[in-house]
Amino acid sequence: MRLLVAFDGSEGAQAALREASTLARENGAEAVVLRVLNPLVDAADVVAPTTDEAIAIVAQREETAIASAVAASGLGAGARVRVEISEHGEDVAETIVRVAEAEGATMIVIASRRATSIAGTVLGSVAQHVLSDAPCPVLVVTK
Repeated sequence: MRLLVAFDGSEGAQAALREASTLARENGAEAVVLRVLNPLVDAADVVAPTTDEAIAIVAQREETAIASAVAASGLGAGARVRVEISEHGEDVAETIVRVAEAEGATMIVIASRRATSIAGTVLGSVAQHVLSDAPCPVLVVTK
């Protein structure tokens, strides 16, 4: 089993890591923790000569934060874990689906950011798009 865990640093993403940790331990799975960066948003506070250098700084900062989150979740205990940082040029959901396909993921674990609409509370748009386009089963975790 290979899990792809979509991670954005949110409280929901922390919950998704904890669920992935349980799945990995119970199934001897390996996990890829994916952080999709948006250069315009994530590097907005970084002063660097070029955008590429700013993204490199942000990517290093994110890898450190993810390593701490993985350790806190217990995911790294007894499971093979790799962190993937992706700068997206397309939609975040498309990036998650593309990486899941490339990695041969057997399950995607993603947090839901509930968005309220006239119809009521629904899944966040990224989770909805991943559910509709994923090449494998998707576990949507709510806080």
